[in-house]
Amino acid sequence: MSVFKSAMGYFSSGSANGGSDNDFVGQFVEIGNMKLRVKKVIAEGGFAFVFVAQDVGSGTEYALKRLMAADEQANKNIIQEISLLKKLSGHPNIIKYIAASFIDKSKTTHGMSEYLLLTDLCSGGSLMEALQNRGQGFPLPTPTILRVFYQACKAVQHMHAQVPPIAHRDLKLENFLISNEGTIKLCDFGSATTEVYSPNPSWSANQRNMLEENLAQFTTPMYRAPEMLDTWDNRRIDHAVDMWALGCILYTLCYMQHPFEDSAKLAILNGNYTLNPNDQDYKFFHEIISGCLTVNPEMRLPVSGVLERLAAIAETHNINIKQPLKFERKKVEQSVATSSPGVFNFFGCPIAFSFK
Repeated sequence: MSVFKSAMGYFSSGSANGGSDNDFVGQFVEIGNMKLRVKKVIAEGGFAFVFVAQDVGSGTEYALKRLMAADEQANKNIIQEISLLKKLSGHPNIIKYIAASFIDKSKTTHGMSEYLLLTDLCSGGSLMEALQNRGQGFPLPTPTILRVFYQACKAVQHMHAQVPPIAHRDLKLENFLISNEGTIKLCDFGSATTEVYSPNPSWSANQRNMLEENLAQFTTPMYRAPEMLDTWDNRRIDHAVDMWALGCILYTLCYMQHPFEDSAKLAILNGNYTLNPNDQDYKFFHEIISGCLTVNPEMRLPVSGVLERLAAIAETHNINIKQPLKFERKKVEQSVATSSPGVFNFFGCPIAFSFK
């Protein structure tokens, strides 16, 4: 629990009262040596909410994630999420851990423990939003795909290089954020783990069902690797699941659609997706897509192999793969900002980000 710092400022503010999260907006919280004012909600789901919080002293804005644990297993999961982020923080393509605090359930009226996690704020939204704002009729140029995917892979490489390797298990466009500087940053480590599962012929049907149900809680269906969907093939389940998800991401960056859009189990289990052999625009990415979307995880490309191939493509096309990304930031009409899932509102004014 050493990862957590005092939250006495939060207790004294009276915001740990189980009220609606709209009530949390406007409150002042203290995490470590920082006093922050909670400005607005920017994301929510389940027992987690993300807010924009501003440092009262410097005016700097951060992302403040509020997590509530209904039981002991949820407590363990949240502690692991925060601990893994703290371990990974410092890499340029992973959101930066700032501080965290813990509020015991005895100090809340709703009977749940609460955690506050403070990270840097990526005001450009997610890759998914950037693609939506660009529109399906405007495919990405090769240099942009290379730079985006290179940065995504660098984040995953950092995770897989840990001892033991850390699997994110929920890589998707929504979990790659865009910083003000045009950097891609991986977020949401609530599904991350160092656990490895090795089903074998001695496993019972009940063991397999329990594992598959457990994995389903931490993954998004259309990005789920075959070995997670069906354990009867007795394939090892480890960080190679992230490489399958990266294959889905690269395919989507190229073709503006997911290879397994309907999350069909049989299509995923058989690696059944379409790559047009006559495609000249993105043909040089086909080897990477196929290498990642290989059903047998032992034969799947590792992240080092993907990065080598990206570097080769960049060299062949004379592209500086490390050049910062460029995005358009434009104001939109309020009516659009409140109705379109691809447009979001930060800092009080409706804006939309898309790739240049």
